[in-house]
Amino acid sequence: MPLFSFSHMVWLAITLFFITSCIQMQRVSPGSVWHSWFRGVLFIIVFINEASWFAYRHLVMGIPLAENLPLHLCDISVFVMLFALVNGKKYLVEFLYYAGLVGALLAVLFPAISETGSIHTIAVIRYFITHIALVGVGCYFTYGRCYYPSKGAIFRSYIAIHCYALLVTLINLLLGTNYFFTLAAPKQLTFIHAYPHGLFVVLISIIFFLCFCVLHIPFSWLAKRQQEDYSMVS
Repeated sequence: MPLFSFSHMVWLAITLFFITSCIQMQRVSPGSVWHSWFRGVLFIIVFINEASWFAYRHLVMGIPLAENLPLHLCDISVFVMLFALVNGKKYLVEFLYYAGLVGALLAVLFPAISETGSIHTIAVIRYFITHIALVGVGCYFTYGRCYYPSKGAIFRSYIAIHCYALLVTLINLLLGTNYFFTLAAPKQLTFIHAYPHGLFVVLISIIFFLCFCVLHIPFSWLAKRQQEDYSMVS
């Protein structure tokens, strides 16, 4: 998909709408059944979307299992998201907000969809459903349900990503794959292949950390505001 083409802009608009809707869920009472319905429907959609795509690629397209494993960052984030939709644990939510949201948002902004031919449209729909869900759910729990993370969540998520990247790199070397793009940048990002892959890895690492810090700005402001209010009361 060409970057910022008409179809890409449509998906970006859908992403923005879904993010806004998830944040607006804060207006719904925490005990409302609408929260349960929202999480339940989203769980079913994402689970069916991912499971059917995995089965189709393996059983119909004949892609070997080693090349069809859910080991990209967004794949792991999907598992975290599904568990978070069920139990809402805060440690899952903070990873989903930082690592999942940033990874998925980068995927939405720079889509890497390799499938061509008659399956391309289905692949595009599946791709954006998954990544838009990741972005939206991270915003839903954090802002829609007010699960505000501490500053330490930035470093926990950042370290977790790098530990996972090291693990996946070993798997890639063993299987000859390129999960999480630790051995080579996505083929669709042709401009980056003119530079050493190490530069790509360092650049992505810096981008992740800066994005984590930017995502935490609202909570730093909130903590400062609460401290000022407390001082005024005292």
